[in-house]
Amino acid sequence: MPNKLEIRHLTKVYGSFRALSDVSFTLEPGVTGLLGANGAGKSTLMKLMTDHMKRTEGEILWNDTDILKMGAKWRALIGYTPQLPGVYDDFSAKRFLYYMGALKGMKRRDIREQTDEMLQAVNLSDNAHKKIGTFSGGMRQRVLLASSMLGRPQVLILDEPTAGLDPEERIRIRNDIAELARDRIVLLATHVVSDIACIAKRVLLLRRGEQIAFETPQALLADAEGKIGEFSGTYEEIRALQAQYPGGELAQHKEEFVLRVAGDPLPEGCRPVTDALTLEDVCHLYLKGDRKYGGAEKTAD
Repeated sequence: MPNKLEIRHLTKVYGSFRALSDVSFTLEPGVTGLLGANGAGKSTLMKLMTDHMKRTEGEILWNDTDILKMGAKWRALIGYTPQLPGVYDDFSAKRFLYYMGALKGMKRRDIREQTDEMLQAVNLSDNAHKKIGTFSGGMRQRVLLASSMLGRPQVLILDEPTAGLDPEERIRIRNDIAELARDRIVLLATHVVSDIACIAKRVLLLRRGEQIAFETPQALLADAEGKIGEFSGTYEEIRALQAQYPGGELAQHKEEFVLRVAGDPLPEGCRPVTDALTLEDVCHLYLKGDRKYGGAEKTAD
C-alpha cells in the first residue's frame, strides 16, 4: 500500500479570524499543487502539516496515525523548504548539506553518502565545492531542495521554490521536483501556475481559508468549459471594459486586443473560449469569485 497523508477537517482560528476552515483532503505519492492568493491560508496549512503550529481543530494522519502522536518520528519523515529561507553564502554547497544533515541528527556516514547523492539529483555535483554566494538564484534553490531531501523524507513540502527565478531555472527546478515525486508525496505551493500545470496529479485550491477544490487538473479544466470567454476590440474599447470587469486578463492578439473573463453565465457579448483552456483560467474562475468546484457563480469577473 502506498503511503498516504490525510487531512481531516483542519481548522486554525486566531481570535475571531479563521485562517483555515474545515479543510479535508488526502495526499498520495506524486505532486499536488497548492494554489491561492496571498492570505488564502497556504502558509498556515503548511505550518500545521509540518507541526510548526498548533491546530484549532481537525486531524493530520500519516498512514492512519495522527502526527501529534508521532512527534520526532513525523519530523524525520518530512522535508520542508519555506519561502525565501536563509543560506550561508560563505559555505560551499557540500558544506551546507553537511551542516543541515547534522542539524537533522543524521549519522556522519549517512550525511556523506546522501550529500553526494542529493547534489547529483539536483545537478550540482560539479559545483559541490563552490561557495553558495557565487550561485545563481536557481542554483541556490536547488541547494535548498537537496537539503530538504536529506534523510530521504517521504513527504516534501515546498513553499514557492521557484520564486524570483528566470524561466530556464524554473523549468530545471520543476523537472527536479517531478523526478523526486515519483516515489514520495510532494505538496508544492506556488503563484506560478505553469510550475504545476504539467507535473501535478491534483490541485488544491484555497480561498480565504476555505477549500474550493481538490481535483485533477483535467477535472478542473473540464469544469471550466463554457465559463471562460473573451471580449475583443480596440485598445480603448477593451480598456473601458476593464473598468467593468477588473479581474479580466488583457492580452494582444495580432492587431486586436482581448479581455479574458470568467463567469457562469458569461456576460452578453462575450465569446466563449472553446479550446486551449489553462490552469490560469481555472484560477481566474475559482480564486477571483465566489465559486466552488461543481458550484455556480452568477457574476462574471
